[in-house]
Order: sequence, then C-alpha cells, then structure tokens
Amino acid sequence: MKKKVLSILLSAAMVAAMVSGCGSKDEGSSSADSADKTEASSDDAAASDATYEGTIKIGVVGPFSGSSAMVGDTEKKGVELAAKQINENGGINSMTIELIEEDDQQDPKTAVSAINKLVSSDEVVAAVGTVNSSCTLAMMDVTENNEIPLVTPISSGVAITDPSNSYIVRLQASDKLQAKAITEYAINDLGYKNIAVMFQNDDFGAGGKDVVVETLKDAGIEPLAVEAFDSSATDMSAQLLKIKDLNPEAIIMWTMYGCGATIAKQCDQLGIDCDLMGGGGLTNAKLYELGGESAVGILNTQTFFPDKEKASETAGAFIDAYETEYGETPDSNAAMSYDAMMVLAEGLKAATPDMKADDIMAGMKAVKDMPLATGTITIDENGDANRDILIIRLCEGGTYELVK
Repeated sequence: MKKKVLSILLSAAMVAAMVSGCGSKDEGSSSADSADKTEASSDDAAASDATYEGTIKIGVVGPFSGSSAMVGDTEKKGVELAAKQINENGGINSMTIELIEEDDQQDPKTAVSAINKLVSSDEVVAAVGTVNSSCTLAMMDVTENNEIPLVTPISSGVAITDPSNSYIVRLQASDKLQAKAITEYAINDLGYKNIAVMFQNDDFGAGGKDVVVETLKDAGIEPLAVEAFDSSATDMSAQLLKIKDLNPEAIIMWTMYGCGATIAKQCDQLGIDCDLMGGGGLTNAKLYELGGESAVGILNTQTFFPDKEKASETAGAFIDAYETEYGETPDSNAAMSYDAMMVLAEGLKAATPDMKADDIMAGMKAVKDMPLATGTITIDENGDANRDILIIRLCEGGTYELVK
C-alpha cells in the first residue's frame, strides 16, 4: 500500500488495543426482537423517591466474554478505576459506588436481559454500557421506559443520541463526528477526489457510510463506489475487484478491525494501491496481528492517544494510575470508560440524596469544559460529548503515530 501521509512519528507505542465503536456479531437488526425487549417494571426501577444512604448501585454492561472480550475487559477496567478513585476520595457525598457487572456477549438480546436484571432485580440508579451500537440501542428501550440514566462509553452509532431519548449520554465521539473528520482529512489534507466507500451492513457500518457519502457530496465529490459486506465476512474480493477498476486514491471503510485487516490483505493480493482509512473501530492490536504488513499505513480516527509526554495533566494522571493498577497501557476504550464513570459521578452528585433520574441527567448535561482522560469534555443537550478528533496511523510492528 502506498504511504502518502507525511506524519510525525511519536515514540509512544500502543500496547493495548484502542477500540471505538461498535460492530456486533448480530448488528444486522437495529435492536433485539420486540419479544425480547421485556421492559422492567417502573415500580421496581431505582429512579424512585427513596433517599439513598451508604451505597449507590451502578450497572455496568459490556462484552465480557466471546470475540469482543478484550474490548469489554478494558471497558470494565476503566469504569472500575474511576469508581475506585471516586470512593477513595469520599464517594458521592460520602456514599460509596457499588458496581454490578453484566455480560452482554456482544448480542442485543443478551444485552436486553442484562439491563432488565440490573433495573428490576438489582435496582441500579444508572448504568454504564455498552460497546456495540446494536446492544446499546436495544438496552435504551429498557432504560428510557424505566427512566434509568445510561452512559455509553464506546458505542458510536449515529442513532444513539436521538433527541427523543432523554436518558442517554455518550462519551465516544459519534460516527457523525468521526466519519466527517476522516473524510475531510482525505479531501482537504490529502487532496483526494477519487474515493471509494466500503461498509459493514449493520447499524454501525450503515450509519458511518451515510456520513461519509454525505460529506463527499457536500464537497462536490461523487464516491467511486459504495460497497456493503457482512460484518462476519471473510472475503471482500468481489467488492474490491469492482473498486480496483475505478483506480481509487483511497478507500474509506466503515468497519471493525477484523474486516479492516481482511480488506487490507486482499487489497495487496489484488494489487490495489491506495490508502485505506476509517473510524476508531479499526484501532486494535489485532489489526496488525491479523493484517500484518498489509495493514501498515491504515489511517483512522481516535479520541485518545496514550503519550505521557504530550498528554494533559489529567490524561497523564489517568495513564499513570491505570498502569499502576493493571500493569498495562490504557487504550481509548479504557479511557472513555473511565471518563464515562466520571461524568456519571457529576450527575450523581447533582441528584443527592434522592437520586432522581432527571436530576442525574441534568447534572451530566451540565458538564462543561471538564478536563478528563480523553480531553476537555462538554456534554451537549442531546447527551453527546463534544470533543476533538485525532487522526492516527498504523506503523511497522503494530505501533501507532499521531498524524493530526
């Protein structure tokens, strides 16, 4: 693959996978089947008129088993570190946060069962989760109907922060921000006009693809091709052969690291000489492990880069604390999960002692210019965290460099 990007190589190597956003083994449907979306009774919800003393129960949902277990592991570690620090510093007005963790197995139906248990049986006052957009979309039906604030650290699907849902906050940069950023980078920084688009055919992929195509057309550029593939696909040669004949300068692919590695390898095999780029879902140690040298040069968006030399004071403190606690470098998933718990804590403080859902949400949406691990965060009226988007590049050996 040709290397068209001149960038400043940073010495920081990313030891752990950085993952953003949201592919799922069952994301072909936007949420679980309606029969599986049994709503927990609002009478059992934690958002009651009770006064809380001693312990505040917070649910944590993520893929803690299966193919995305590595992602769920760093999500959990980030939330746990934040909760530990909050408790060690006096808790929420002297109340201790208790985390109750449930595995969604990267499956929307399982995610619904998990959040129903947390709401109806465990009586959590709020929840953090999850990774995959389809799982988060499925859970939102339950949390909204039961007025339980939900903070998603990782899910980037455009539909998640729909204004009609009053009980969702997201720390991840939405696909709208990420897809626009990488497309504008291709157009404005690299000067490309011949751009093809590939996407995995689910909520995550289709949402990102729509933004890429819209951004191209806004710049007066018609995409050379727009090709879909299944998120479990292991052969994209049919789509790539169509694209090859069009002589692309770049392929923007909205997918996760597994399919990204396959596309990179097959581009080399088919003699397609162009830049490959996409969203944060490409950032993972396995991208290089699976794609090898074919994946070197892939560009993608990110919200966090663990470089202690250039990190802010808050980010540097997070990196140090994470390395001390777990003996490894944090990835973007861990950082955004840490920030998610910290933003939720602001909501909990504002809602003390009654912990009413509307007060928790108001407290989170009042967050403005808060210095956190992934940057200075402001939560907008729809629940999205406004943030800058980084562009990073995969290097030899699986390390990364910051491009922009």
